[in-house]
Amino acid sequence: MLRPNCSLVGLVRIGCTYPSVQYRGVIRGAYSGSMVNQYKHIPFRIAGLAALAVLIADGVSCQGPETKSRADGLDAVMKVVHEYGRGRDTGMAATGNTTKPDEDDAVYSARIGKLLAQEEFAQLEKIAQKDRSERGHLIGGVWKIVAFYDGAAKPLVSGKPTDSDYKQQVARIKKWQARYPDSTTPRIALASVYLEYAFNARGTDLADKVSDAQWEDYRGGTAETMAVLLDASKLKEKDPTWYYAMLQVAHNDGWDKAHFRELFDQAIAFEPGFYHYYRKYANYILPQWYGEPGELLEFAEEISERTPEPNGSMAYFWIVSSLACYCQDEMQALPEASYPKLKQGYKDVTRLFGTSNLNANRFAFMAATFKDQASAHEAFSAIASMDNEIWYMDQIFVGARNWADAPPQ
Repeated sequence: MLRPNCSLVGLVRIGCTYPSVQYRGVIRGAYSGSMVNQYKHIPFRIAGLAALAVLIADGVSCQGPETKSRADGLDAVMKVVHEYGRGRDTGMAATGNTTKPDEDDAVYSARIGKLLAQEEFAQLEKIAQKDRSERGHLIGGVWKIVAFYDGAAKPLVSGKPTDSDYKQQVARIKKWQARYPDSTTPRIALASVYLEYAFNARGTDLADKVSDAQWEDYRGGTAETMAVLLDASKLKEKDPTWYYAMLQVAHNDGWDKAHFRELFDQAIAFEPGFYHYYRKYANYILPQWYGEPGELLEFAEEISERTPEPNGSMAYFWIVSSLACYCQDEMQALPEASYPKLKQGYKDVTRLFGTSNLNANRFAFMAATFKDQASAHEAFSAIASMDNEIWYMDQIFVGARNWADAPPQ
């Protein structure tokens, strides 16, 4: 990402200059000024959406003719997207289980990962079914079912997983799937592994520094994910994470904005309170991806205005907190947000779900940006560790914290 070089009062920029290229994003290439982003124009499909139409007919396979058009393939996928949630009862409590959570998502995911490593498939099935039916949350509002698949996606190893580690994880989950052929859970877990593998294979370098072999693995992981999701769509049992994973596939595959929004709309119709969908869409419409300046804030206003409280303010916080980053575009956009809505959203999230380290980092950054010293001080007090993706450098975090902790002027 483009990181500003600035003097700071709180996080108010004074005399900022921007380096021409400092983009640190996971996928996209470097850009500056009017440069066209490299990544938007990289075709990265193995068989492409043109081949995916055949995956929906009588069975799912990674093989298929490439004679159909991309439009036909995408139309076929969108048909599945619309059919996936058909007939589902979407009546739900706005915040799911009303008991305030007391478990952290990292701890929860680690527990799931350990159960998978031990091949405790029956227990995993029970946990996933409970997470879906109760719509449970963890500290900070993370949905349990999201943390469940995060735990299943990552091989239980020290250090960076190898290809061999991922192959073993895939084999273990396929063993689980064989034992529970009518369950959607191992299939969504398998899709999550392929997505995790794709990002791990690609790495965090700029697009022009990624090797052909890395791109091939990245594209392969994305295509495998799509195939698994299409397979899972045939099962009676449904899972909100199906749409969550499909949104990531659509992002990876560079879907146009109209189809991505159509997918998002189907997702929130399926599970309106699943805020992770909002975060996926917010990321897609950032200017360094496929959006335009100001589009994210317009989206946040749209969602918050049509959503009853307290969910409206919480949705606003979860969407706009995508801008909590010491990055050029984000720091230019964030001051245009409604700080009262952000503050109320953070207050409601904390009241209902407790304070997570991530949310405290996000709000501390935003409170400092808006020079709300008292709120920044409170948020910094709740932070157990600095989030590197938000603050970028220790000195930025420490400087903002020192400002928040100083006696009021």
